[in-house]
Formats: sequence, structure tokens, C-alpha cells
Amino acid sequence: NYPLKRVFYGMAYVPMNAQMPNCLNTQASVDEELQLVVQTTKRVRLYGTDCSVLRFTMDSIKRLKLDLKVVVGIWIDADNATYTRQRDEFFSVVSTYGWENIIGVSVGNEVIFDGYQSLETLLAHIKEVKNRMVAMGQTTIPVFTSDLEKANQPPLTSDGNEDLAGANIHPFFSGVPVAEAAAWFWKYLEKGVKPDVNRNNTTPLDVWVTEVGWPTFPATANRNSSIPSIPNLQTFIDTWVCEANKQGLPYYYFEFFDAPWKIWPGSPVEGFWGILSIDKKLKVKLPDCLIA
Repeated sequence: NYPLKRVFYGMAYVPMNAQMPNCLNTQASVDEELQLVVQTTKRVRLYGTDCSVLRFTMDSIKRLKLDLKVVVGIWIDADNATYTRQRDEFFSVVSTYGWENIIGVSVGNEVIFDGYQSLETLLAHIKEVKNRMVAMGQTTIPVFTSDLEKANQPPLTSDGNEDLAGANIHPFFSGVPVAEAAAWFWKYLEKGVKPDVNRNNTTPLDVWVTEVGWPTFPATANRNSSIPSIPNLQTFIDTWVCEANKQGLPYYYFEFFDAPWKIWPGSPVEGFWGILSIDKKLKVKLPDCLIA
């Protein structure tokens, strides 16, 4: 077994078995998982509030005194009731646990890319959450959405719509060999994503990389020269993580656990981006560039 080390700025975390409608996750299971997560990072990004994911996470942090901050996720899909339910749960949780461990709120993930809602609807949801937070005295916690690079441009990122831009950037989908993936990432971030985000903005938006990673299975699900495998994940970790830490990049590594429930026809790699397998074993050796 490889040891866990606190080398990641942030980590994307979905509790195991936290899927509607069964919600087989428990407070105890989240306690156990977060005690592993906190050994790798001080920041977690969540995707939604269903199955008490946010409530259990906040409870674990408070009760176990975990050194973790949280980027809240409010999930949005094609069903308008999903946003309403998740928004209400978010504000219910903060009324119980307070704001001190919350460092950001992502209203939706890949909403535009997946075509779940119109841009107008997404912007209205972002504005609603921001206004309610400001009315509660929370003026400094950034509210934004996370999406793929092509969505991260005006009008979504125009002045005043978001507090920052959340970009999911995956070298794997570019088709480059893993040995070139880190270089591809930095060039794409600096030459593509950042200029697109801030086109015509009078005040530049900061960019948080809200997903970045490399899948490990199945090898047959390659994108040209990008091949899923554990050795390739090791290469990506070795060539990307320490440089990202050195540059002070705000990022959330995707992701902590494998999630085989996410596999669907045409996307066999979706369940296998974890640095840990579903039996909670670290797949790769982590570097030594520890991060605060």
C-alpha cells in the first residue's frame, strides 16, 4: 500500500454510494472517508447536497475537528426541482453549521456542456444564491459555476455574472500521450482558458481549476494517444501535481474514489478517475511536494 500524503491543493469528493434514490451513504461512512481525504488535502469540492452529502460533510468536519474547507456544490440538471431541493438544503445546512468552513459555492457542474438548462436559467440560479448569501452577510465567499473550457467565456463569464470561473480541464480528452499531458494543460490554461474567460472583461476573473485528472480503466477507452491506466495516472501525478503546487494554482483534483456507478454507454472511463480504488487503496505513489 502506498501512503497518503497531503500533496493536493484540493480534491473532488463524492461519498461512496451517495446516489439518489437509495442514498446508501451514512454519517459513519462519510466520517471514515473524510479521515482519509484530509490526509491528502485541506480542501474538498462537493457536487451536490442530495443524500445529506453536505450535511454529513459539515458534521464530520465539526465533530471530528478535521482541517478541511469545503466548496459546496448545488447540482443542476434538466429537472428544475433538483436545483430547488439542493438550494434549500444548502441554506438549511449553513443555518445549522455556519459558514466558517465554506470557501466557495459552485452552482451547477457542466450545466451548459450537458445542455441541462439555458444560460439564462443558470445565471438566474447563480444570482439567486449569491443574493441570498449577501443578504445573510456572506459577501466574500465566491459563487460561480463549473464547466468545460468552451463554456467558460462571455456571456457566462462577463462582468458581474460570476465571482470567478470554475474550469474543468482534462488533458485526457485532448488525445495527447500522458507524457505530454502536463505541458498541454499549462499551455491550454494560459493560452486558451484564461483569455477566453476574460474576453472583454474590465476586471479579470480568477480561474479555479475545478477538475483535473487522469483515468485508469479501461485501456480500450483511449482518446487517440490518451490511454487510461494506472501507470499513466502515475506519470500524470508525477509531472503535474508538484508544478501546480509550485505555481500556486487553485485546483481540485478529480477525484478521490473510483465511482463505477457513473459508467454509462459511450463513456466507460467515467467511473475510474479516482486516486483510490473502491476498496480504498491508493493506486499510485504520491510525490513529496507537500502543500499547505
